[in-house]
Amino acid sequence: MPDASSTLSKTTTETDPEIIVAGHICLDLLPTFDKKQSVSLSEMFIPGKLNHVGESVLSSGGTVSNTGIALRQLGFSTGLMAKIGDDLFGQGLLGILESFSSGLQLIIDPDSSTSYSYVIAPPGVDRVFLHHPGANDTFCSDDLDYDSIARTKLFHFGYPPLMRRMYEDNGTDLAEMMKQVKARGVTTSLDMAYPDPDSPAGRADWLQVLKVSLPHTDIFLPSLEELLYMLDRQEFDRLVSVSRETGKSFISLFNMNILPALADQVLALGCAVVVIKLGYKGLFIKTAGADRLATAGKAAPSPISEWADKSWFAPSFLVEEIASTTGAGDASIAGFLAGLLKGCPSWQALQLACGAAAQKIQVRKSFGGIDPVETLLGKIADWPHEQVADIPVSWTFDKEKRIWNI
Repeated sequence: MPDASSTLSKTTTETDPEIIVAGHICLDLLPTFDKKQSVSLSEMFIPGKLNHVGESVLSSGGTVSNTGIALRQLGFSTGLMAKIGDDLFGQGLLGILESFSSGLQLIIDPDSSTSYSYVIAPPGVDRVFLHHPGANDTFCSDDLDYDSIARTKLFHFGYPPLMRRMYEDNGTDLAEMMKQVKARGVTTSLDMAYPDPDSPAGRADWLQVLKVSLPHTDIFLPSLEELLYMLDRQEFDRLVSVSRETGKSFISLFNMNILPALADQVLALGCAVVVIKLGYKGLFIKTAGADRLATAGKAAPSPISEWADKSWFAPSFLVEEIASTTGAGDASIAGFLAGLLKGCPSWQALQLACGAAAQKIQVRKSFGGIDPVETLLGKIADWPHEQVADIPVSWTFDKEKRIWNI
C-alpha cells in the first residue's frame, strides 16, 4: 500500500486490463527548434547567450506514459501505476492523461515534487535531457496494487535507474517487486534507462541489481548503451571515448558480432527473453529454451516452438522525416508486447516493435501516432527498411519474413 503521507487517485472503468505499466512518469518539456536551424550544443550552452526557440511542447513522459499510451493505441486495455507530487507539474500530467484516464492509478504524494525533463533536441543533434526524478525516487514495491496486478496478464515496469528505491541496496526492492508479481502468475517485463554516471544511480552495482531481479523477469528490454554500462563498463567507456574523439555515434561504433554473446550473458542471469534496442539500426532478440519460456506466466509466448531458442535482428523501418526520437524506445517495447499478447511469432513481434517506433518518431510528443496492431501489421508487411551497413556476414536474411536470422 502507499505511504501514509500519500493519497491514491483512481479512475478505473477497466476492471481487468490486459497489461499494467508501472514505474517512472514525468512531465516532458520540449522546446521546438527551426528545422533549418543548425547549432551544436556547445554553441548553444554559452554562459549569457540567449537562444531563440519556438513554442514548448508539453507531454507526459516516462515508461508509464509512453509505453502505456502506445499499448492503448495499439488496442490493448492498459492500467497505469505511478507516483507524482501535489504541484502544478502534477496537475499538468493529470490534464494530459485525462483522455487516457481509464485504468489510471496515480499516487499523489504531498511530500514529493513531480518529476520533469527538459528535452533539448536541435535538428541534427542527439537529444540531451535535463531530468529531475522527483516522486519517482520514493516509489517502492509497497506502492503497487497487487490485487489489480493479479488480475492482469502482463506487468511492465520501467526505468529503475531513475528511481532511487529501485536501485539502492543492490536492487533489493526491485527484485522483491518482480518476485511478488511473478508469484501471482503474471508475465513480467522490465525496461531500463541510462543513468547519469556521476549520480548515485550511475555508481550503483548494476550487475548485482540484474542478478537479483532478472530471475523474476520474463522479458528484459534494455538499450545497447544501458546494457553495456551495466555488464561491460570497460567496453562502454571505450566506445564513449571513441565516439567523442571521432564524432561517430555510439551505436555505429559497436561491433554487431558481439550481440549474440552479450544476449547470452543476459539470459544466463535468468530472464526468458532479451530484446536489445539498437537505436537507428533496429532491434535484436534472443530467447531462452522452451522450459524457461513455459514458466513465463499468463502471457507466455504461444506457440512456444515459435519462440524457443531464437535469435533475430530486425532493421528499423525507413522514415523520411523524423519529428522527434523521444519515446521511440518505449514505443518499440509497446509494439513488442503487443505482438506477444497477439500471439505473433518472435520475429513478427520484433518487427511490430520496429513499426511502432517508426510511427512514433513521426510525431513530436513523447507518445502518439501509433496505429492499432492489425493496421500496423498490414503496414509493416511491405514497409522499406533502413539500410544497415555492418551486419555480420554469418547472419542470414530471411526474404519471406524480411528479417535477419542469427
